[in-house]
Amino acid sequence: MRSIARCLPALLLFLATANAAWAADAAASDEGFVSLFNGADLKGWDGNPDLWSVKDGVIHGETTLEKPAKGNTFCLWRGGTLKNFVLKIKFRVQNGNSGVQYRSKDLGNWVVGGYQAEVCNEQPQVGFLYHERGRGSLVNVGDFVVIDKDAKKEVVGKVADKDALVKAGYYKPKDWNEYTIICRGNHVVQILNGFQTIELIDQDPKGRAMEGILALQIHAGPPMIVEFKDIRLKNLPANYGEAGRLFNGKDLDGWVPSSDAVKDTFSAKDGVLADAGTPAGYLRTTADYASYVLSLQCRHTKPGNGGVLLRMTGPDKVWPKSIECQGQSGAMGDVWNIDKFPMKVAEDRTSGRHTKKLHPSNEKPLGEWNRYEMTLDGGNLELAVNGLVQNTAAECQEVPGKICLQSEGGAMEYRNLVLVPILKGEK
Repeated sequence: MRSIARCLPALLLFLATANAAWAADAAASDEGFVSLFNGADLKGWDGNPDLWSVKDGVIHGETTLEKPAKGNTFCLWRGGTLKNFVLKIKFRVQNGNSGVQYRSKDLGNWVVGGYQAEVCNEQPQVGFLYHERGRGSLVNVGDFVVIDKDAKKEVVGKVADKDALVKAGYYKPKDWNEYTIICRGNHVVQILNGFQTIELIDQDPKGRAMEGILALQIHAGPPMIVEFKDIRLKNLPANYGEAGRLFNGKDLDGWVPSSDAVKDTFSAKDGVLADAGTPAGYLRTTADYASYVLSLQCRHTKPGNGGVLLRMTGPDKVWPKSIECQGQSGAMGDVWNIDKFPMKVAEDRTSGRHTKKLHPSNEKPLGEWNRYEMTLDGGNLELAVNGLVQNTAAECQEVPGKICLQSEGGAMEYRNLVLVPILKGEK
């Protein structure tokens, strides 16, 4: 008993510290989001009152034998439209089929058409992207699809292995699950319970939607119940251009090594860009980029160092003038200033050229893919690791530069490198 008593203060301190860290991470992940549902009634929402209600603080959609759905029907959010955004929404479905409509069209009489994030209890179907009253199935779970200007669909890569997703428990049947849906220009990403399920670049001018309404679906058919809560929206104010892939998944077209010494360090196979990690150097783009969102998946096969360099200028050398988004295992989200790149970082987290991330590491275990987002909007830098903003900087020198992948001692793999331009001075 005495030993327990002696340990109790330390245990309480540990729990308090852990809770404080969790609360800080939760607050950071909610920054900029607004709630679209008040938890009390359907104010701001519009659906068939025979089928939609609020029960126990959640939006409740239900059909019965006495009150069936005569065709797919929807509860529409009347507070505005969705253009460029991050949407977080929790759902659970007891039986039947449903969906979250976004950037959709109001067709009248509680009917809509457009992008739909699938809601159901079937795995690995839940998490796929459908086009209601339009192009049908767009992206299956695990796929990265490009739809070209002629409406032709092509699977260009993988965002996940669907069997591995099921094994990892990416979905909880008949329990609460959370979608994160991200739209920037023609680039669409869906994430379910922290697992990315699909990615789309939609170049089809007739079929795609760049703005539209948010709605919740009840599917026609047998009696069903679906519920939604914690609906939060973060509008992204930037003006985005057409998304493009920086890596074609087949070869290193559009990239050059920093020197002959590293010409065999980087390779491409089966949609993956591999970095052997030695000798020191980098692979850089042939083109220059200034303001953009760069998103990618990366992983370490074993502990080691690496990283992504942004706005690299000047001659090739180890290391060139640039902003380093740290890729070292356990340190993703840290920032390094290379060759006195002009930028303003948080002094309390900075030692010399190194600025530590805001929160404890939220990287996936070794061998698993992490989603890394790097945003340079004019002078502002933001780094997000697996959806959590881990670092920011201001007054970054606004200069077009290369994007580089470092070889710095650790073998790494990259895939699904997508650049969405941020158009400055244009509307």
